[in-house]
Amino acid sequence: MHRLDTQGEICPYPLVMAQREVKKLQPGDVLIVISDYPLAAENIPRWAAEHGHRVVRVEKVGDALWEIEIEKGGVS
Repeated sequence: MHRLDTQGEICPYPLVMAQREVKKLQPGDVLIVISDYPLAAENIPRWAAEHGHRVVRVEKVGDALWEIEIEKGGVS
């Protein structure tokens, strides 16, 4: 399991950082993105689903903190 902390980053950086990290993974690997930017909790799962990855969960874990768990699909 891989973790990516994007706290303090605003659009489009959390998404760009997640895209770069997913490219490094093998199919089936899991990435947890941690973000305090509300739109990241919408944009990252949407991008992941559109690109063949599985969104395992999107969970609000604090007042302004989300964890987005993505399993890499068979594509890059």
